[in-house]
Amino acid sequence: MPSPLLQIRDATKIYYSGGFLGQKKSVVALDNFNMTIGGSPATITTIAGESGSGKTTLANLVLGFIKLTSGRIIFDGEDITDMDSDQLKAYRRNVQAVFQDPFGVYNPFYRIDHVFDLVNRHFSLSDNQSEYRDMVEAGLNVVGLYGEDVLRKYPHQLSGGQRQRIMMARAYMIKPKLIVADEPVSMVDASLRASILDAMLRLRDEHGISFLYITHDLSTAYQIGDEIYMLYQGTTAERGTAVDVIDSPQHPYVQLLIDSVPVPDPTDKWDVNISLPSEEEMRTAAAQGCRYYPRCPHRMDKCLEEQPPLFMMEKPKHEAACYLYEEREVAPQELSLVENRPKSIAAISSRSRNRERIAAAVLIILGFALGVIIALNREPEIEVRTVVETVIVTAVVTPQEAVATATAMPTDVPEPEPAAEEVIAPKFVIERDGAADKGSITWGEDTVGEIESADDRHRYRLAGIAGETVGIKLITGGRGLSGTGFFSPLMTIYAPDGSIVFAFDSARRSNSGELTFGATGAYEVLLGADDRGRGVDAYTITIEGEKPEPTPLPTLVPPDFVIEREGAVDKGAIVLGEDMVDEIQSADDRHSYSFEGVAGSTVEIKLITGGRGLSGTGFFAPLATIYAPDGSIVFAFDSARRSNRGTFTFAETGSYAVLLGADERGRGVDAYTITFTAADG
Repeated sequence: MPSPLLQIRDATKIYYSGGFLGQKKSVVALDNFNMTIGGSPATITTIAGESGSGKTTLANLVLGFIKLTSGRIIFDGEDITDMDSDQLKAYRRNVQAVFQDPFGVYNPFYRIDHVFDLVNRHFSLSDNQSEYRDMVEAGLNVVGLYGEDVLRKYPHQLSGGQRQRIMMARAYMIKPKLIVADEPVSMVDASLRASILDAMLRLRDEHGISFLYITHDLSTAYQIGDEIYMLYQGTTAERGTAVDVIDSPQHPYVQLLIDSVPVPDPTDKWDVNISLPSEEEMRTAAAQGCRYYPRCPHRMDKCLEEQPPLFMMEKPKHEAACYLYEEREVAPQELSLVENRPKSIAAISSRSRNRERIAAAVLIILGFALGVIIALNREPEIEVRTVVETVIVTAVVTPQEAVATATAMPTDVPEPEPAAEEVIAPKFVIERDGAADKGSITWGEDTVGEIESADDRHRYRLAGIAGETVGIKLITGGRGLSGTGFFSPLMTIYAPDGSIVFAFDSARRSNSGELTFGATGAYEVLLGADDRGRGVDAYTITIEGEKPEPTPLPTLVPPDFVIEREGAVDKGAIVLGEDMVDEIQSADDRHSYSFEGVAGSTVEIKLITGGRGLSGTGFFAPLATIYAPDGSIVFAFDSARRSNRGTFTFAETGSYAVLLGADERGRGVDAYTITFTAADG
């Protein structure tokens, strides 16, 4: 499992105001916040909430612009709070920012190319001018811009959307692992927002760059976000996938926030009789309990006692911090990376007051020392004695010593067995019934199609080789077909035995993943829209991997006798490794079976008289002829024997027809068992 890209553990940020001698006030901007962004695949993690909820504070902490009051931020395994200047420079190369104001980040006296020149000099991207220009052009192309159109212009000559996309191109040129986008579309005209959001999606899907997307716009969070954290006064009110949280909000605050989104219906009136306490009252009324208590219509006495933990909702990874769900299981705590952290905000405030007292004491001591020095200069005969205070330090047992002590103690407790890896079933499955057959998918080649309605489903065959791993990519659009840019069709892959082995079950513009084939055979790839109709769109499927090389077939000697296809009774599909038992009852009786062959794979074919509950004569099993998908004859048992065996290598992937019957003399009118087994593992 890939290690996390970003881990935020028990992050707390308190802002202080007031003079040294006056009363010092504090505002908790972020309170014991936890978050994890995975390393692969790239994701867009949304931080949403009203103004003052701590979104921008979180962005500034991740970017290293401000310091934590307590907690840890771990990026790629390293704590950013302990970095020196060289490490911080490397960190800033991996974590870039796109800010809210597309006007304030540019120097109006320089042309746009100056932005890229600064990046090149600061991070030493390239000494070769031609290579550097190619890098700039590639970055601009990613966001839909062209160098000749923008590089020699001044910032005021570009639109807000162009300026924001240039900042994304600048970030892309450095090839970061994470981009912190702090409300990148809030100051951009609505007509330009789609271009910026599309640039974010392309950077995520095509270049593997994750985003920490800060916004108060729930519509854009719903369109492009993978996970979402809903903040309220520095705490997590609700978190989960963006679709789950916005479609089915559980926390009263999130419900109110989503209900506040206007709908295009003049008869749907908002409730104007809303009485809210002041922001100061809201921040201080529930300092030890639920921050939403002053505004919550469901508040209880317990809400004032302690901040509610995150409780697990019905959907996986969907969690809400509200005592309305107290009967549900508490969400697992993310592993703390902080030793001896303050247990509460009160403890942090107490520590701050202690620092103030220590500072005052230091000033008093300095004043006293200054007086002593002056007195010494005036009265040299006075003897000054140095008073040494003895400090008794209580021994502290380190974690390493505790572990050593514990391991030295005799114990007969058996070692716990490792837990079995949990296989998570897909949330949404594309069913096989009623799907239109679209043929085979070839490794390394694009397969393009279009889901035209919510009920439309497409089925493809994919050649799988046991032990081989392929990359799977599914995006909107294709050759001559334009996608909407947001929701590609969903995908489910069935193994030869009918089990589901892979699924893209989230509505995204682009999905990518890997599949290791557990068995050799023909896999079914099903595409369609989800239960809400998202995925009615054009698409392109790409299976990334080396195409299996088929084993050369020996020269086939034309069979003496052929079982014809006309008039044969369809007996269904032959399953690899399973016996098919039946009976040829007359000289004119013929049976037809289908078998999904995979190019390059080899099977052993066994055909004998008799079977389960059926007795053969013991002399002549039916004869067999195998037809390729193109109708040519590729294999035959054309001699009348009690038992026939042979091996066959498939030259192409597709559905092969297996015909059984008697010869022209009637030999083969008998019960039989036919078995196909893998001859190549």
